[in-house]
Amino acid sequence: MAKKKKDPYIDPQQRELRELIELKKMQQAAAANKNSDTTQFFEKEEKIVPKTFKEKWKNYWYHYKTTTWVSVLAVIFVAWLIKDLFFGPEYDLTVAAATKYSFSAVNQNIADNMAKYIEDYNEDGKVNVSYDEMVLDYDPESTLDPQTNVVNMQKFMAVMAAGDELIFIMDQDVYDSVVENSGEDIFVDLEELYPDQTDTVKGDKLILNDTRLGKQMNMDGLDEDIFICVRALTGTADGTKKKIYNTFCNSMDFIHNIMVTEYPVLRDTETPMPDDVVPPEE
Repeated sequence: MAKKKKDPYIDPQQRELRELIELKKMQQAAAANKNSDTTQFFEKEEKIVPKTFKEKWKNYWYHYKTTTWVSVLAVIFVAWLIKDLFFGPEYDLTVAAATKYSFSAVNQNIADNMAKYIEDYNEDGKVNVSYDEMVLDYDPESTLDPQTNVVNMQKFMAVMAAGDELIFIMDQDVYDSVVENSGEDIFVDLEELYPDQTDTVKGDKLILNDTRLGKQMNMDGLDEDIFICVRALTGTADGTKKKIYNTFCNSMDFIHNIMVTEYPVLRDTETPMPDDVVPPEE
């Protein structure tokens, strides 16, 4: 028996009813399977796994390049810091230079030149001098870079305030600024200790220009005096502390060795000390 053909014409209301019935079935099916695993309906993307060393390195570098660079720089910085703190040289003496001139620009061996005038004070088997140069100028018309000039002025003020460093190489402008702010007795009166050598020692200044050390630092060609002063044990340079007192004695020994080099008559004499300097109590 032949199948009866469906009527091509469907009433609009019946069509809408069928569509509602189909939609309802779909909603019921979705509700019944809402907790089921639907990943089976999607094709899984194939995961690319690097196999060779070159592929693995390329993949790593692509994802962690910035992190790697930051880590390397951090390790270098920490290693440098540890080396400087624990394995750096222990200086027997520190000399701070505060003038408008950069002596180290023409002589990079200044610390070695100075080391010839000291001894192994810390008894570590080596003789080391720390030369700390701060180029600054108090002249309003200075040609120095303004920003660098201000930074070095602030650094010099901090060094003076700390009281740990006692030997200073200065020009007259820097000296006048220190005396104006700290008083005329801030430095040791060297002329009192070397009364017969007043062509080199004037008051609290040891004029370096014509000394052997000054010539090595190219001071002999300057139009103004450059000199060394030793800070007296007053104020923040607390002479009651053993470390500061020892630094002071080493500083005076440095001055005496310079004077002995210039005046052989002083050879085999002891380092003179100011009368008001007494060893700290143990």
